[in-house]
Amino acid sequence: MARPGAPVSRPARGRFVVLEGLDGAGTTTQAQRLADALRARGVEVELTHEPTSGPLGAVARQAIEGRLALDPVALALAFAADRADHVANPVNGIAAHLAAGRWVVSDRYVLSSLAYNRSDALTREWIAQINAHALAPDLTIFLDVDPETCLARIAGRSAADELFHSRERLVAVDRGYREAIAGGLVRGQLAVVPGAAAVEQVAREVWEVVAGTLGLPAGAA
Repeated sequence: MARPGAPVSRPARGRFVVLEGLDGAGTTTQAQRLADALRARGVEVELTHEPTSGPLGAVARQAIEGRLALDPVALALAFAADRADHVANPVNGIAAHLAAGRWVVSDRYVLSSLAYNRSDALTREWIAQINAHALAPDLTIFLDVDPETCLARIAGRSAADELFHSRERLVAVDRGYREAIAGGLVRGQLAVVPGAAAVEQVAREVWEVVAGTLGLPAGAA
């Protein structure tokens, strides 16, 4: 028991890791695999995603699925608003988890907005500005998979036609990712991992990057 007036010990801040890539690149699978690997090593982890499952995320999700028509500005703002709550919600926000010592692994974050919301009418600088409130991840991992491979994966898993599932749009998003990365718009550390290999091999490479960058024990994921 701490003596009266003694400082209260606080848990070490958790780490924040983001998986990024085109639709079909495997971000959801690899985020789950990373969270499982961390938990197997005794790390307390919150696995999350964007758009979130909250009310603001539902708006963005409906637009992606074609159930709600939003113009590009409104869609970008919907993602930014969902992210603001994702970060700062006092009950289950990213900042609260990190402060409690938990790691957070997120399937998509700000880099997705920089790639997916970019258009002739919306500059990356404006998109970055409306997301300036967002915490910088400790590490962002971009799964590098070409659009044709992603399209084949999408076709094999779902017949649903979502907003960004055409070849034209995926090629544009791929270019958006690469331009945002080359332009230095990714906050925090960034690693690019080839994502076209088998799930297990990609998971091992993701783990090696996380372990090497954030100081965890090496070993199979």
